Amino acid sequence: MVRFALRAVAVLLALACVAILALVLAVNLPQAEGARRALAEEGLTQLWGEPVRVTGAVAVSLWPRVSVDMDGVEARGADGANARIDRLTVSISRYAQLLAGRLRYGLEVGGGDFDLPFDAGLKARPGSLLASPIHVLSLLPHLSIRDTVMRFTDPMNGWLFELKVSNLKSAIETGRNVLVADAALNGQALTLAFAFDIDVEKEERERPYGAQITLATAGEADARGLSARLDVRAPTKRFDHGLSMRLHADAGSLAKVLTLAGIAPTIDGTGQIAVRLKVEPDHASFHDLDLVLNLAEGQRISVTGQADDLETLAGAELKAVADLKTDAPPAVSLREIVVTRLTGTFHSRAEGMMLDEALISTNAFDQSLREIGPIRVRSVARDPEGHVAFRGLSVRAGPPDRPIAQLEGNVDDVLGLAGVELAGSIDIPVASVLSLPAEAQDRLGRIVGSLSLSDAGDGLGVDSFAARIDGSDLISADLALVLDELGKPGVAATTQVDARLKVPNYSAFAAALGEASNFRGQLGFEGRLSGNTDALTMEGRTDIGRTRINGTLSSLAAPGGRSLVKGTISSPMVYADELISFLRPAGQRRPKTVRVVGAREREGGSQLDLIGTTDADVSITATRLQGGGDSATGVQARLAVKDGSLRVDPMRIGYRGGVITGVVASEGRSVMRAKGSGQGWPLSSVLGRGSAISVSGTLQIVFNLTARMDAADPLATLAGTLTGRVGSGRIGTGLLDLAGVGIIAGIFTSSVQKGESVMRCAKVPLVFHKGVGRTNPVIVVNTENVQALARGTVDLVRNRIDLRVAPRPLNAPEGPAGHSFTVTGALSSPSIELASSGNDPGGRYSCK
Repeated sequence: MVRFALRAVAVLLALACVAILALVLAVNLPQAEGARRALAEEGLTQLWGEPVRVTGAVAVSLWPRVSVDMDGVEARGADGANARIDRLTVSISRYAQLLAGRLRYGLEVGGGDFDLPFDAGLKARPGSLLASPIHVLSLLPHLSIRDTVMRFTDPMNGWLFELKVSNLKSAIETGRNVLVADAALNGQALTLAFAFDIDVEKEERERPYGAQITLATAGEADARGLSARLDVRAPTKRFDHGLSMRLHADAGSLAKVLTLAGIAPTIDGTGQIAVRLKVEPDHASFHDLDLVLNLAEGQRISVTGQADDLETLAGAELKAVADLKTDAPPAVSLREIVVTRLTGTFHSRAEGMMLDEALISTNAFDQSLREIGPIRVRSVARDPEGHVAFRGLSVRAGPPDRPIAQLEGNVDDVLGLAGVELAGSIDIPVASVLSLPAEAQDRLGRIVGSLSLSDAGDGLGVDSFAARIDGSDLISADLALVLDELGKPGVAATTQVDARLKVPNYSAFAAALGEASNFRGQLGFEGRLSGNTDALTMEGRTDIGRTRINGTLSSLAAPGGRSLVKGTISSPMVYADELISFLRPAGQRRPKTVRVVGAREREGGSQLDLIGTTDADVSITATRLQGGGDSATGVQARLAVKDGSLRVDPMRIGYRGGVITGVVASEGRSVMRAKGSGQGWPLSSVLGRGSAISVSGTLQIVFNLTARMDAADPLATLAGTLTGRVGSGRIGTGLLDLAGVGIIAGIFTSSVQKGESVMRCAKVPLVFHKGVGRTNPVIVVNTENVQALARGTVDLVRNRIDLRVAPRPLNAPEGPAGHSFTVTGALSSPSIELASSGNDPGGRYSCK
């Protein structure tokens, strides 16, 4: 038995010696080079995940640990995952550690060059470096990488992240496998660190395996660097599915972050991000996103929310807020209006991304928008200069069968908002733009047209816009906008807008807006607006009934956000009755303000002050003025506005044979005062051709009147004095003398016999209050035989006169009145009746 045992031991020793001898020969004999290379290629293929070829020597060392040195390692994957390594060393633990049961792997990479497409791991062998890089790295407590370049690419869309690792080393630290690298990402120096839990954390039952990745860049004197940390938990040690991640990053310079990402640094500022992610092999989701960007120019952008798919943003619920100029003071002039804040909520649907609850806030008003979407982007690409582009961008709003707006095109630089080329169409119901009564929702038709946007000029703007109003018998309109002189250095882009508007029946149109008007004539406009932000010129024609108004006005930019308007307004014939009917609402109610759907004033009300911020110098002329059946020689005036004060000086109006000269000036923001005189009116023209009594003489007036222009009916606020005088004339009846001297004396009075009275003088002093003129104290009319005194009111608001006239013999002004009578009714056709007994005006009065 002992002899057999000794023989057995001898055989085993012999076999072991043969095996060791064979292993030594295999390691060292040149003839075994092919076998060593084949074994190395097989092992590296398993590690890499795709076929690997070794073009150089393969050397195996057995002491103090087993290690394999390989030169010229190459791999070319079908999906573009290529690798080339000058020298690669793979090793395992020392023998003492192996006997203690501690198996560890080591990897040294020198002179590596890797091309790694974003989707390189989809076809790789499970558990390989391409499929599970975190798992493989976690198994390498002894990893060394020197002078290696790794390029992560998306060739289809131009993305490139080039990571150069000058030196990476690993070590075991307090239960963790830690790897630290000095590297440069897209030319920016940074420090990378990886830490993997060696032992399972039992408290993390669902994901007991952990890893941590940190990235940091050095700061500068005026800005801190970038620090980012990604904590990863996994259910298995392979880290290839069910990953839960938490990312937190803080950037002192957004420009450097963009450079790290291979993006052109068109913006700068600071930023922070915190987000939780769930990652599976084929997709990733995120939630609890909190992104804040503070741009160098003062804007602040924040985004919060979640999405079920990081790549497609399916299931997204994202709220975005952009604070642009929240410290802007309230706008006082149109030129001072700026957008202060943009807010909106993005959420995904089956048809694409939608934008809800969009609100555009300015320092003058807020405008909310209805749902916009779907918003689609075919691809997000990067050009060789690093600009991020949206290719195949499409935006739609409204129902799918008839969208109210849609735009399509490309944006070459999203961050810089450059290279914008968008074109589309609109088909918007007018009721979606203006707040209309329910019964008029479909009566004003639709705005149909096309538009294009680009940044060919100074910033994003409209290149062309053409629209018309279709489907309405109440209004028709056309508008066309084009831009000229784009891109000329130092020259602002010129805008040209051609417009045409026609309302056949203004009363019916006003009713559709919820208003009432007695003016049933047409309203029209045809003209052109041209210029730029520094100077605008409007030329055109406005028709109000039979009145045609031609105008040329220029608006020039002035310091302090002010504007200066200069030009001329003229008309060959002004029909005053029609203009008054157009300007004056039916009834006494204040006209409603036509509101834009979704627009509202800011808290505290609007501070816009167009009068206070617009200066003007406009010449106004009208060749003829017609009203009440008579025509006039026209209007000549000069309108001036300066620092909120309006003044018409000089003003000359020739009407019904007479001439009014005077000054109209504002007092405060609401009150207008007209002061002046008029002369030369034949009494026959004042009373009108249809008067039952013919009169002759010349009327003169002096007036000093005010009215509130912010009232629903300014005429109802008329206040002040107006005095009319007639020097001499004739009255085509002797009844006034007959009423004064009596029937008996009248038989012997020549004026009664002739049927005509000679008027020596007349005075009509009126004091107005709320549009009602009261005699102050009385109206005086002197003939050769009689003095008639009248007391009462002239109500311009109700178009009514109410006078009591008491005639007396001229030589007995304080005696009893003769036959008193009343003049009552409409101003244009009053009735005259004998008065009942009452309080007749009396006393000594003259016409002076």
